[in-house]
Amino acid sequence: MPESLSVWSERLQQARSRIEEMHKRKRQLEQVEAEVKKQREIARNCLSRSEMEQADVEELNKLSLSRVWHRITGKLEERIGVEEREAAEAQLKYDSAQAALQALEQEKAETSRLYGEVMNAEAEYERLLKEKAEWIGLHDPGTAARLEELTEEIGLLLARLRETEEAIRAGNRASERLTAASEKLRSARNWGTYDMLGGGMISTHIKHNRIEEARQIMHEAQHALRMFEKELADLNWRSGAGEVEIGGFLSFADYFFDGFLTDWIVQGRINEALDKVEQGSQEVTLQLRRLSGESASLNGQIGGKRNEHKALVEGA
Repeated sequence: MPESLSVWSERLQQARSRIEEMHKRKRQLEQVEAEVKKQREIARNCLSRSEMEQADVEELNKLSLSRVWHRITGKLEERIGVEEREAAEAQLKYDSAQAALQALEQEKAETSRLYGEVMNAEAEYERLLKEKAEWIGLHDPGTAARLEELTEEIGLLLARLRETEEAIRAGNRASERLTAASEKLRSARNWGTYDMLGGGMISTHIKHNRIEEARQIMHEAQHALRMFEKELADLNWRSGAGEVEIGGFLSFADYFFDGFLTDWIVQGRINEALDKVEQGSQEVTLQLRRLSGESASLNGQIGGKRNEHKALVEGA
């Protein structure tokens, strides 16, 4: 059993911080499990649509009444083009849904692992409290009571600081992905302008490649933004003071996988997508500034309470 108040306080601070982390990980696990269930259904529906559209293409490409009818009306090639475009769009949406599902499955596995590391935190804390109660009975009850208050306060502040730092890391990841997407879209816009001025097949091909690269990066950005939004929501729920506002980070990312697919070679759509990405990047930057300020404030509070704690221990 520890023989000084300073050792007891340190152990209890760590145990209290682990309890706060346990509650957070449990909420995150429940949330991501619900999201996996929802996304799995979305992917299933997208797959059904893709299979249906592909069947329509195959129907027109084989000898059938539908093919004969469109051949008679002189619209066979036009109809095949429409069906192939719809099949390609449906496949892209399925790919997007499947990528999002895989990302959520990975998130679920990691969250489950983190929760497993702290799931017994409350039992450990109760055990330490019982041991300390026996120790306090033999020493200075007045000083011990104030130290216990400080220990509790410091533990809560440390938990809050850890969550704030996690949110900052998530925001930095989202910002990096948005910057990468913006660079690809700018390149696509430049090549698109050249293409409109008669750049030829090479410029068209490069423009399409840049848009496809941006679309892939936006898969990563969308997941990073969702993680950032979760961290901010958790901070806001913890504080109850609305210190960090939560913006609409995900709507513009969804835009990337909707109408943009069916009209992706039009220059105006590239500019619109670039504007959406840059707006999201600006909002992430704003939230990161606020988080940085909160981190500095928390560190100051923790330092002050630790100094008070140290002074009490030294004077006990």
